[in-house]
Amino acid sequence: MTILPVLALLAAALPSANLPFTVTATEDVSSQFPGAPRIQSFSFAQWKGRWVFIGGRIAGYHSVGGGSADFLRADANREVWVVDTTVHPARIYHVPLSTLPTSHTSVKDQWAATAQLYYQDGHTLYIAGGYGEDHNGKWVTFPVLSQVDLPGLIDGVMHGRLPAEAIVFTKTPLVQSAGGVLSKLPGGDFYLVMGHSFNGSYTAFEGHEEHNAAAVSQEYLNEIRKLKIVSGPAGGLAVTLLERFQDPTEFHRRDLNVTQFLSPKGLGLAAYGGVFTPETQLNFSKPVYIFPHSRPVIDAAFDQKMNAYLCPTLLLYDKSSATMYTTFFGGISRYSWDSAAGKFVENPKTGSKTEAAYLDGLQWSDQISTIRKVMTPGNEETTETVQPDLLPGWIGADAVFIPMPDLARAHAGTDILDMEPLRGKRVQVGFIYGGIRAFPYRFPYDKTAVPYNAGTIPTKPSNFILSVYLQVPNP
Repeated sequence: MTILPVLALLAAALPSANLPFTVTATEDVSSQFPGAPRIQSFSFAQWKGRWVFIGGRIAGYHSVGGGSADFLRADANREVWVVDTTVHPARIYHVPLSTLPTSHTSVKDQWAATAQLYYQDGHTLYIAGGYGEDHNGKWVTFPVLSQVDLPGLIDGVMHGRLPAEAIVFTKTPLVQSAGGVLSKLPGGDFYLVMGHSFNGSYTAFEGHEEHNAAAVSQEYLNEIRKLKIVSGPAGGLAVTLLERFQDPTEFHRRDLNVTQFLSPKGLGLAAYGGVFTPETQLNFSKPVYIFPHSRPVIDAAFDQKMNAYLCPTLLLYDKSSATMYTTFFGGISRYSWDSAAGKFVENPKTGSKTEAAYLDGLQWSDQISTIRKVMTPGNEETTETVQPDLLPGWIGADAVFIPMPDLARAHAGTDILDMEPLRGKRVQVGFIYGGIRAFPYRFPYDKTAVPYNAGTIPTKPSNFILSVYLQVPNP
């Protein structure tokens, strides 16, 4: 069923003088986390000051800078990590996946995957799908949903073991996705938002000019699935499809941001960006809003310019004006903000993969942007601004924002910070952790230099752990 309704909104770029707040993320505090893993595209949770990292990769962006196109098992994160931030400096614990019993082989495979879908529900972490090599050496998108009790997992890892008794799992094609997002809304239903199912190696895919063949296939979900996930027989999990919302044009996305979203309508989700548009191989620009008991709504009047690839997001809600603010840190962007000219500038797209000069139009970003959204009766408006301060490098892709747990939330059980208590202060609101660090320019390695061709840019897992500060002016 194609989703047709759209919002008629006023959409524009705000001048920097109208920034509702300022965000700074330049302070590198990695020395406070000695031994913390350098990983990207992982599943994340936090429980009582302990951070948990599962899956992802210990290498940079695949098929870039001369690296392999494939997601090699050797480059997979095959440890479960716990970072204890309740002590200073933080203490790091990790246990290899290989210590899980053979009864959990499906979990061992899935937990070494990249681009997993995950959602933390209180003390429970759900992990769905993901792509990687299984124990037989086959590249697959895993039809696996696993559920882990975080207190039990953390206690086990801090004592040198992976507690199999804290993990339950099931196999179902309903969760076979990579690069999508798993979330949950009031009413208890889960939403699996977009992504793709890739089976086979990327080398084989490129050898077939990125077309499906007998040995390799890529299928975009082109849909949002509404699921019920409950405890099944014998302590397992049961997954039921309640409803599917299809749109082969606008839902043909992966590696997108899907964030919690608050408005007078209640708590929902907002899907931003994602790749790749079929005709131009660029990013999607129309946000999609999802609320319980209604169909997703495409924001057809607004085009997101910046930071449209999976990246850290800071969520703020101003109750007094019923305004939601979503801030995006770096990643990959179709546009850059030219502060001198006061306008968005489209990144160049030239040549092809076989030519000496090739730019694909999706540049690594060191900028921070904010989408401001008002959704009240008679006053619906979407605007986009760019923060004046840059990130300390081309970072953010496949990283996470970790909010400070003691800050007031605008809605209980979410990561949406309440703006009101933050007014008139400069407050540390969280950290940016992990992801990819890119070096898109040749010597002297800044924007005055010649850019590397797309596909040859050196990358690695980010070595930064950044403190993020927010300053909200008084009204």
